[in-house]
Amino acid sequence: MSIQPKNGITVSLSTLLEGENVAPFRNANIAVCSCNAYEPLDGGLYVCKETDPAAALEDVKIAAANGAVAVVLPNALDDAFAEEQWAENADNESGFQKIFVDDPRSVYARACQAFRDFPARKMRTVAVTGTAGKTSLSYILGGVLAEAGQSVGLISSIGVYDGVKLRPSKETTPEPEELAELLDKMVEFGCQCAIIETSSVAIAEKRIAGIEFDAVCLTNLRRDHLDVHRTVDQYRRVKMQIFNYLKKNGVAICNLDDRVTDAALHLINRPTLTVGTQPTSCSVSGTPVERSVSGQTFYIVAGADACPIRTQIIGKEHIYNCLEAAALAIAWKIDLKTVAKGIERVTYIPGRMERIDCGQPYDLFLDRASSPESLAAALDALRRVTTGSLYCVLAAPDDGDRSKRPLLGRTAETNADYTIVTSGNHPQSQTEEAFEDLIKGFEKADEVHVIKDRKEAILWILSHASPDDCVLIVGQDVSTLDKINEKFLPDRQFIKHWLYENQPCVETFWYN
Repeated sequence: MSIQPKNGITVSLSTLLEGENVAPFRNANIAVCSCNAYEPLDGGLYVCKETDPAAALEDVKIAAANGAVAVVLPNALDDAFAEEQWAENADNESGFQKIFVDDPRSVYARACQAFRDFPARKMRTVAVTGTAGKTSLSYILGGVLAEAGQSVGLISSIGVYDGVKLRPSKETTPEPEELAELLDKMVEFGCQCAIIETSSVAIAEKRIAGIEFDAVCLTNLRRDHLDVHRTVDQYRRVKMQIFNYLKKNGVAICNLDDRVTDAALHLINRPTLTVGTQPTSCSVSGTPVERSVSGQTFYIVAGADACPIRTQIIGKEHIYNCLEAAALAIAWKIDLKTVAKGIERVTYIPGRMERIDCGQPYDLFLDRASSPESLAAALDALRRVTTGSLYCVLAAPDDGDRSKRPLLGRTAETNADYTIVTSGNHPQSQTEEAFEDLIKGFEKADEVHVIKDRKEAILWILSHASPDDCVLIVGQDVSTLDKINEKFLPDRQFIKHWLYENQPCVETFWYN
């Protein structure tokens, strides 16, 4: 896909290479940029992501023939190209340039931003990253900033809001060209702030190059995406790279109670605010006061100021997210009273400890819980407010990280009274391999209740849970449970439909 300057904006090659460690090059105005050598590239820049020397050489020749004036290549190909003789495209004063950089993807992402006139520079921008809690924190931040009177754009794993329209998102952090376009739309629609949920994959692929953030919120550093990053250490190193995109006067927000984050704080050379449960060691702290199945109350303390907050979302992880939102708000001169109102206006977050109440005699929650730590936190929160049995309907996450599946099984067996293993909502969670990996984590694998069909598994638990019990249904939001008008229903809609149709009314009145 090629990108072109917006409204005739002139983009210089030096702008696109800003910050790159490159040998001297001839500056030029770039009319188009593309990663596809076969597209028209008159006066343009070709960004070569190919790492195989022979394939890269062929693509570069094609790009030059299609009018490109320069190509950006990975440093790893420097020697291979130096040995290659192709006189018709050799560097000269007016000819084609070959420029070698550490990672061409960062140049392409910067080009996407530059060709939209760097929209992120016209708003305040917040990057939200971490293993768990990114979406929840993004939504809470949106609520707080909106309560403070700001127009907010949001890019998250469960939705994109450009200031006018909310639509589903395909992935947590979009590809560079879509990300730049979304930010440009936010500026056009009057957004004053953009909240960008930033995945480790997006950081590794340099999708956010060309953006300097006013704030970065790091929820926690655990383990995830080992299918991409290979090791836990490498995954965490990639996550910490987010602070390279923070403005010099920007602020970092970190959870001090997360031991890995605490150990990595010395790597952040920017102003940092910390949150946690210890008032003496944190910039902003929180103290739980009361918890029930319908919500929790806690105090936020920031210096000499304190404020009680009542939220309908339960769990310690939610308190941490609220504290990070409060810390950023305080850094941006928003008072605690407004912070409290902003947090309280977020009554639920889809698929994040989301309570379903249709008059059934037991408690029911939906949660994504794609890591062992997230699942443990969700079950622990529910255990604290459950007097009966705690059920867990468990499915494998929709990713290729097999290493965490047995850990999810072990976590469910340890923390729930009964676990039903079923399919997830996406193909990778529906394979025999996924079932086998989950079951490997159970010490008593012969006692695992397996209902592979997700619809049947959910129907079983909805029919068998008793009063005072609590049910946690784990899985991502989009479901293939049931069809209505040839469209698949999300879990929540299917569950609500069934409960309203099949549960007896349990309401009582003064005359009963």
